[in-house]
Amino acid sequence: MSDVHHAQITADEAAVEKHYSEALATRARNFQANVVQGIRNTFTGGGAASEMPKEARLVGRVALIRPNDEFLDGERTFYIGTSHHVAPDYEVFSWAAPVSCTFYRGASDHHPLCDEVAGVRVLAHRAGLLVDHQDQSFTTAPVESLFPRRELVVPRAPTGASQPVFAASTPREDEPAESSADEADPQPVQTIPARPVAASSLPEPELRTPELLRRQLAAPKTVSMGAVLATLQADQYESITRPVAESQILQGHPGTGKTIIAAHRAAYLLNSEAPDSAKPRGDRHVLILGPTAEWVRHVQGALRELIDDPTRYVVQSIPALLENLAGLPESTFPTESVELQNVSLDLARLVDVALHNSKANVGDEAPQPEDVYSELVWLQHEPPPEGLDAEWAQYLRQLPGDLKELKKRRTRAYLGLLAYIGARTMRTPDPGHVIVDEGQDIHPIEWEILGRLGNVGGWTILGDLNQRRTDHTFNSWDDVAQLLAIEDENGRAPVRVLENGYRSTAQIIRFANQLLPARDRKLFSLQQSGEHPLVHRVASVKDLYVDAANAAMTLMGKVNGGTVALIGPELDGVRDFLKKRGWQSEPGDLNSWRKDDAVLRVLPPDRARGLEFDAVVVVEPGAFPENLGRQGVLYTALTRANRFLTVVHHRALPKGMKARP
Repeated sequence: MSDVHHAQITADEAAVEKHYSEALATRARNFQANVVQGIRNTFTGGGAASEMPKEARLVGRVALIRPNDEFLDGERTFYIGTSHHVAPDYEVFSWAAPVSCTFYRGASDHHPLCDEVAGVRVLAHRAGLLVDHQDQSFTTAPVESLFPRRELVVPRAPTGASQPVFAASTPREDEPAESSADEADPQPVQTIPARPVAASSLPEPELRTPELLRRQLAAPKTVSMGAVLATLQADQYESITRPVAESQILQGHPGTGKTIIAAHRAAYLLNSEAPDSAKPRGDRHVLILGPTAEWVRHVQGALRELIDDPTRYVVQSIPALLENLAGLPESTFPTESVELQNVSLDLARLVDVALHNSKANVGDEAPQPEDVYSELVWLQHEPPPEGLDAEWAQYLRQLPGDLKELKKRRTRAYLGLLAYIGARTMRTPDPGHVIVDEGQDIHPIEWEILGRLGNVGGWTILGDLNQRRTDHTFNSWDDVAQLLAIEDENGRAPVRVLENGYRSTAQIIRFANQLLPARDRKLFSLQQSGEHPLVHRVASVKDLYVDAANAAMTLMGKVNGGTVALIGPELDGVRDFLKKRGWQSEPGDLNSWRKDDAVLRVLPPDRARGLEFDAVVVVEPGAFPENLGRQGVLYTALTRANRFLTVVHHRALPKGMKARP
C-alpha cells in the first residue's frame, strides 16, 4: 500500500471519528440538560439521563465474513470506540462491551461474532489525533475489500501519519520540547559499545498488527502514561477483562505491560458498558496502588482519560496509604528496606494480641491506637499465652512507652507497625477491587494491612520477583496468595506469566538480563531493532557526573521531545553540575529539572520503579544495593529505558555485568 493510500484511509477514518465525536458532544449537552430537568422534576417523578458519555475516540474497526442481521441490522463492519453510538450508516461499540473481543481477539468473553471475523483495522492516535492505522486479515480476501469507505466529509490527511521512529511531532502539553544536545562540554571518556546480540531465540508470538504497535512504541513518550486501547494485545485484554471477583497475579519482566494492564483493568471494571460480572458490588470504588508518588503521577493521565467519574476510584502510593493509616503527615518518600522484625508477620500477630487485651480493658468502647500500642509494649512484662521469644522481648523493650513519642522519631522503620495498628483500630473503606502494581516490593506486614482493607471484590497483583529491592519481602507469590486467601483449587497462587516485552528493545533487555539467572531470561521483545547500550568508564568521580550529564544531553537530542532520565544512588554531583549549567529543579521536587522547555528527570532508584523513559543514563551501577546476591534494584533501573540506554561508571561493574555481554 502506498503512503498516499495509507494516509487517505487514515483520513477517512478520522472523518468518521470527527462525526462520532460531534454526536457524543451533542449527547453530553443533552445529558447536562436532562440533569437540570431531572432536578426540576424531582417532585413530579422525572429523572435524568443515566450516564455521561465518554470522550469520543475510535480504537478500531471489525469486518465480518458476511452481513449480520442479528446484531448489526445487516451490516458487515462496525467500530470499537470509547462509548456505544448508533449512527445512520455506522455503529460503534464500547471497548468494554463483550463484543469487543472480536477486535482484541481474546476469548475471555467469547462473543458469537468472534467466529465471523474476517479482519480488523487498528487505529492509532498521537497527541489526541488519529494519525495511523493497520489492517489485519484473517481470510483470503484482499484486505482492501474488507472495509468499505464511508461517504463522510474527509479532513485533510494528517502529515507524517505513516512516518516511523522518532519523526518530528507537535508535543502535547505534558511532553517536554526538543532540547539541544550540546548543553555540556564533552569530556574524554572510554566508550565501549555493547557487543551486538543475536535475534531472540524465542519464536515471535501471535500479535495484533505488530508493525503498527512497533511504530507506536517507537514514538516519543510523554511525561505521564496515556491510554493504549487500540494496541492492547490479546494476553493483556484477557487480564483486563476478567470478572471483578476473580483474583490474578501477573508476573512479568520489565516492559511486559504490567502498569498498562493495571490502569486499563481499573477502567474496565468501572465502565458502565462492561458486563455485570465485571462491576464492583454495590457501586464500590476500585483502589489502585503503586510504589511511589512518581508512579501515581505517571498513571493518572491514563486513568483520567479512561474513567469519567473520579469518585469511583482511588489511586495512591503504598507509602501514602500507610501514612494515612498510621496517622502521620503524608510524604513522598518510598518505603525503606528495614530490619526484618519491623515488617514481619510476627509483629502483626503481637499487635493482634495487644488489640485483644485492649478490648478487655476498654469495655464497650472501641480501642484507640494509643490503647493498642500501650498493650503491645506491656507484652514484654506479661507475654502472650504462647510465650515471647527473647528477640521480641528485646524489640519491645527498645520501643518508647508512648505512641506519640514513637511517631516523633525521625525514622520510617516503624511505618508498618503504626499503619497496622491504624488498620486494626479504624474503619477502612470497602473497595470493590484492589489493584496492586510493583507487588514484589511490598513487605509482609504491609500485605497484612492490605488484607484488612475490607476488599469485597478480587485482587489484581502485578510484579516481577526478579526486581525485589530487599530480602525482607516475599520471594514467592504463593506466600502472598495464602495471606490474602486467593489460592487456586490446587492451593497455589493464581499466577499468569507475561512473556511478551513491549517497552524495551531486545538489545536493552539482553544487556540487563546479564543480572538474572539463565532460567529467568526468557522474554520475547517486540522491538528487535535498536541501538546497543553504551558503557562509559571514566577516570574519576568528578568525570562521572560530568559524563553522565553529557550523556543525558546527547540522548535528549536523539529522542526528539521524548523523555530522558538519569538514575543512580549517588546523584548530588549530577545536580550540582546541572545547576552550574543553568538548569533548575522544579519547586519542591529535586527529581525533575528544567532548562527552558527541556525537562530531565534525575531519580534515585526507588523513585524510578514503575516508570518508563525513551532514554536512560544509569550512573555507577557498582553503587546499587544488592539483595541475596541479586541486583534487583540495578535491574529495575536498566530496564526503565525504552529505546536508548547509557551506563556511566567509575567503579568496577557488578559481578556478572559486562560491557560486552
